[in-house]
Amino acid sequence: MTKHMKHHICLLCILFSFALAPTSASAQRTDQLYAEDGLLNHLSVGLTSGLAGTGIDVVVPLHKLVTLRAGFAGWNVGDIKFKAINTATEITEMQMVEAEAVKRSQLTEKVELAAEPNFWNFFLLGEVHPFRNQPFYFSAGLYAGSQNFVHFRNTNEGALQVLYYANQLVEDYNSVFRTNYQPIGLKFGDYVFTADERGNIDVRMKTHAVKPYLGIGFGQHLAKKHRLSLAVDAGLLFWGTPKFVLNNDVEIKSSGRNSGITSTLSWLKAWPNLQLRVAYKIF
Repeated sequence: MTKHMKHHICLLCILFSFALAPTSASAQRTDQLYAEDGLLNHLSVGLTSGLAGTGIDVVVPLHKLVTLRAGFAGWNVGDIKFKAINTATEITEMQMVEAEAVKRSQLTEKVELAAEPNFWNFFLLGEVHPFRNQPFYFSAGLYAGSQNFVHFRNTNEGALQVLYYANQLVEDYNSVFRTNYQPIGLKFGDYVFTADERGNIDVRMKTHAVKPYLGIGFGQHLAKKHRLSLAVDAGLLFWGTPKFVLNNDVEIKSSGRNSGITSTLSWLKAWPNLQLRVAYKIF
């Protein structure tokens, strides 16, 4: 490196230092300004991740003790595949077993199903910070978005027409002979998912689209003296009692005999949320 080049580099470093000096002083004054309370005078943008999904939100102050947070969060974990029992194989009544449609439906004991969890929501939350010098807060508001929490379908498109025709026969048999045979379809705990006329399973676990939220948190959404802030939320989204419905919105009734899925859904009236938020204060 020549002396001429070293001279220019040193000169650039000196000029850069002078340029940073007023900027640093200005930043300190700005940070002091940020500590002031006011209505809608600050804005932070945050990234969130938790049981309600990954998303983005914004926060503005409404009062020195109240902030408003709005954003979007969701997740889609992809297909979860499993084998479901074909209930036709459990029929023992001779008159039924001799029917051709039932005979053909009994050839396969288990069928592969895919469950696709999918959860997304927009949210609007008011947050009260009762202690000015403590990072605790209470939050309440609404989440609004997807009703279909899980979608069940057969992995082999159109392959279950034999189950559809056999189930039609069972319905007729129950009507004529006043019997109470369960539907022919694929078993999921206490429920039987029946095929439609196209030979497919198309079942959704349905909840309310609008979900009230209550929670508590720890941390800051609008840092007092810095740009970055961190907060942790814990709460509940009240989405009603989930139910399984066919693609025509007909609810599937539970037999209540084989597993605890029915009792689990009966108390799962709320979805838990544990969420981490990292935010950057713009102004």
